[in-house]
Amino acid sequence: MHFEPTAPLADLIMRHAGKRICVMGGGKTLQSDIEGIEADIWISVNNHGAKLKPVDYIVCMDNIHTANKREMRHFLRQFSDAPVISPWHWGQYQIHKWPGYPRMFNSGVMAVWVAYLMGAHPVIMAGYDCYNGDKKIIDMHRFFVPEVRCQVRVASGALIGMYPKHEITENFDKFAIPEILGDARDGCVKVRVKSLFTYRGCEWPIGTILTLPEFEVRRQIKHKSLEIVPDEKTDKA
Repeated sequence: MHFEPTAPLADLIMRHAGKRICVMGGGKTLQSDIEGIEADIWISVNNHGAKLKPVDYIVCMDNIHTANKREMRHFLRQFSDAPVISPWHWGQYQIHKWPGYPRMFNSGVMAVWVAYLMGAHPVIMAGYDCYNGDKKIIDMHRFFVPEVRCQVRVASGALIGMYPKHEITENFDKFAIPEILGDARDGCVKVRVKSLFTYRGCEWPIGTILTLPEFEVRRQIKHKSLEIVPDEKTDKA
């Protein structure tokens, strides 16, 4: 069976340092918003931005499309072959851990945080009406405000005030790499297979030791089919 490892999100940290990065949500204003935006890197939240223009990345937190029940890994490929950033194993870059983990957040919220980690200066949010100002979604964005340590601007919608409004003529100070880069480097665990374990299309025999994203295997750890291997530096046994 074929095993396809994915790259960790940590590989993208400061990949685009100092670049203008636009994240494109699914609001009705997306088309008009992006007409007034100049950016170096374009990130589509799910398929929304990819329907309108070529994109550099897609951020997707869902494994299954809510409305049509299709697997997102297949659904997204109708619109773009750009690398997908996701907590799921089929993404080209995998988010292992994030602020508030293991709570799941809206893809649009996560896209802003991902852009920050890439080195955005600034992050420009387009098409973010937050489902017509849905309080739950707005609160998710508010939770992430202290975790996004870069300049953020909003083209339109309910988040103006939480972040300043985007003005194409605005000039920014010289970019400086943030001292704290959040949880993107964390989230993997070393485990030993205790009973036959299938992962990403491969069957791993008992006794195999693997380092895997905790997000994907926490159920197997709970039910004892995998056990965490103690860190040799701290294990006193």
